[in-house]
Amino acid sequence: MCILPFTLYAQGNLFDEQSVLEIEIIGDLKELFNDVNPQNASYHDIIIYYLDADSSVSLPAKAMTRGIFRRNKSNCKIPPLAIKPQDINDPIFNTSQRIKLVNPCVNTQRAQQHIIKEYYAYRIYNILSDYSFKVRLVRIIYLDRFGKYKNFITYGILIEPVKWLAKRTNTKEIETQGIIQNATYRPVLDVMTMFQYFIGNTDWSVPKLHNIKLLYHDSLTSIIPVPYDFDFCGFVNPPYTKPPEIIPITNVRERYYRGNCRQMVELNFTIDFFIKKKPEIMNLITADTLLTIRHKNDIFEYIDMFYNTLSDPKLVKREFIDNCRNE
Repeated sequence: MCILPFTLYAQGNLFDEQSVLEIEIIGDLKELFNDVNPQNASYHDIIIYYLDADSSVSLPAKAMTRGIFRRNKSNCKIPPLAIKPQDINDPIFNTSQRIKLVNPCVNTQRAQQHIIKEYYAYRIYNILSDYSFKVRLVRIIYLDRFGKYKNFITYGILIEPVKWLAKRTNTKEIETQGIIQNATYRPVLDVMTMFQYFIGNTDWSVPKLHNIKLLYHDSLTSIIPVPYDFDFCGFVNPPYTKPPEIIPITNVRERYYRGNCRQMVELNFTIDFFIKKKPEIMNLITADTLLTIRHKNDIFEYIDMFYNTLSDPKLVKREFIDNCRNE
């Protein structure tokens, strides 16, 4: 069954294109979305339909709820999913790797705007670093095959598997906790921590591997931090967000720098890099056709606040020198 009046897609890697991929997901949605206990959640059979070249594609797959906060039904009605395609010869989903799918917290237009904003957080980091997760925005028709769960349409984010990221960057994932932040590769770390400040995100930790993946690069003999999961930030600003208790701010729209202390020459190098990338970042948001004017203007305002800080030496000292981390 495929009811999608969709654009046709040429064969290739799922994350090679940035057009919105339109899919149908059919399964026992009630059973899937209610299976949220992290101790015993299991994979459920689904069918993914999409259009490729000149025909409709039916892809058998398995899906399981995942995550922490958004998996909890008291926080979100629609949990994030892990998708495992069951056909490695599929034209687009040509992998057996686990692919993360981020759903909106609830099925509202406002929540979908937040998903699109989180997607742009990933895309901005793609501009800033090659060591970043590729993403694909999807428009999903969810259909319950037993009629026990109301069908709905929403936007979501597919996130590149970490093994794909490691392969294309010639690195290997390491899953060791306790590695201090300042022991990672400084050029990448400094961009990453400034990016987290840029989007107003304090919900991450290198030593705890909280919303951070670590990659080891043989030729650099260095560990590279890669951030992900950006919903708890001022850039996205969904209604459920609040800063971690250990962070001395009261609202996620307030920025708080969690980068390491650097000499002024190093800090200026990072600042200059972000200034150089501003036109590309602004063009990315300007070209968007999915955000409402209010949400797009909200992004522009938040970005402008960041760059106003970078242009003021007193604010640079206050934000990045007086508040830097000594470790």
